[in-house]
Amino acid sequence: MAKIKICGLKRIEDIKYVNETKPDYAGFVFAGTKRKISFEEAAKFKSFLDKDIKAVGVFVNENIDNIVKLCAENVIDFVQLHGDEDEPYIYGLKKRTDKPVIKAVRVKDKVRDFETNADYVLFDTHTAEEYGGSGKIFDRELIKGYKKPFFVAGGINAENIAEIIKELSPYCVDLSSGVETDGLKDFEKIKEIVDIVRKI
Repeated sequence: MAKIKICGLKRIEDIKYVNETKPDYAGFVFAGTKRKISFEEAAKFKSFLDKDIKAVGVFVNENIDNIVKLCAENVIDFVQLHGDEDEPYIYGLKKRTDKPVIKAVRVKDKVRDFETNADYVLFDTHTAEEYGGSGKIFDRELIKGYKKPFFVAGGINAENIAEIIKELSPYCVDLSSGVETDGLKDFEKIKEIVDIVRKI
């Protein structure tokens, strides 16, 4: 069964929504503008988050010291790198924390054996103007055949999630705008997604 990540939580109401619906991961975004929260807000949210839900910190070209501090303080349980972080960066990070690392790959061409020191790869839509969170779908044919466990994001919603899971067998589906209404997390949409995935 695919796991579920609800990303871009930015209100205490969002924490209540995931605590009630029980996805596997909750994402705190520390980059960009529309879903960015502060390290202090993340610490507060984590204190209210159900202990069975893993908090994922999403970073773009962040100073490693800041990531290590959030890991050491258990504000985040997983690190998601969504920028231009290279393998020496990932290697250096993993030497300083034992938290699992997810490296986002913005899909533009056919993906075969993507080698990385990260524990997981997250496939997202490539857009020229932003690092992620576009809500756009990429051509799933480009990642078919990838053998290692992976997260998949990009334009996933209640209408297409079952098809995506059956077609790609991802380790985890990652949603943000697909569970929002007018830019805010929608409890009913989160509940619907979790119900769909748990029944597949």
